[in-house]
Amino acid sequence: MTLQRRLQGLVDADVASWPTMPGRLLHVLGPGIDVEVVAGVADIATGEPLVPGSRFRIASVTKPFVAAATLRLVEDRRLSLDDTVASLLAGSYEELLRAGGYETGAMTLRHLLTHTSGLYDFASDAYDASIPGGFTAACRDDPGRRWTRFEQIEFAVSHGKPYGPPGTVFGYSDTGACLVGEIIERTTGQSMGAAIRELVGYERLGLTHTWQETIEPEPADLPPLSHQYEEATDVADMDASVDLYGGGGLMSTCADVARFFRGLLNGEVFRVPETLVAMTTTLEGVPRAEGTPMDDDPDKAAMYLFRASIGGETWWGHDGYWGTTVFTCPARDVTVVAGHQRSNMPKAFDRRRIIADAFAALDA
Repeated sequence: MTLQRRLQGLVDADVASWPTMPGRLLHVLGPGIDVEVVAGVADIATGEPLVPGSRFRIASVTKPFVAAATLRLVEDRRLSLDDTVASLLAGSYEELLRAGGYETGAMTLRHLLTHTSGLYDFASDAYDASIPGGFTAACRDDPGRRWTRFEQIEFAVSHGKPYGPPGTVFGYSDTGACLVGEIIERTTGQSMGAAIRELVGYERLGLTHTWQETIEPEPADLPPLSHQYEEATDVADMDASVDLYGGGGLMSTCADVARFFRGLLNGEVFRVPETLVAMTTTLEGVPRAEGTPMDDDPDKAAMYLFRASIGGETWWGHDGYWGTTVFTCPARDVTVVAGHQRSNMPKAFDRRRIIADAFAALDA
């Protein structure tokens, strides 16, 4: 049986096993391997079949792009990981955070990139849509609202308290990532998407269908859309600004995401190897902030990357809220990208299992 048929069996089985999953995407990239398979439908309303190469919002999978671009600015000495939020975001952002009880003079860029800033995660309310006034409820009730980055930081300040002093606890925070997006824009004078494109080197890595949605122009050869869903809501009906400014924001395809992660973990993005070492240095011993909902172990967290052990190998990757999961195994030079279209799959569904299954299929 060919690798493509083995992978096709995996996505077919998942769609058959999980009736709430409209469609499944799976891409495997490695030496001599560049295969994408799909199953199910792209659009529940029309029943349009899902096709390889479809585009989708990658949500928090944007964060490693953001971190990579930031570290390129550090390499170029335009930023330092020890720069403080007080200096980097002087003005309305710093004043807002300070008024909310945050120690902006002690909070550094390094803290933002490692989720140790103590910043309350405005998107944490996304884990319980019943929270009155919560972020998810607000997006559901007014999906067409155009949020600004500043409004989302205001939301964080007004809806939650600091997780702890900077550097003392791990608390996954889209708020921090959005601030990094602002820092990139202030430093480069470009939109976040344009700056990431240039700093990461999309053209050099072969990324042709990745852009900051509604901010950068869509590609001329626009791929078909793989619709994503939050409960009964088609994410395409939600304004992109719900997740646009650093915590998320990129529209992409499995192939482009795979090429980015493979290039990143193979050392093709940074000027010097030490930068990748810094990006993949984990937070050993940093406790999780009380009440934070993310499942990832802080001991496996690095700069907008998470370490996982799969098939006896070390992998690095990230998950995205709308259903994207991507992990790269540097030792085997294998990258696997999977998507399942629906953000609220049952807890019994293990979104990373298919990474292990796809890896096993390579040696079958």
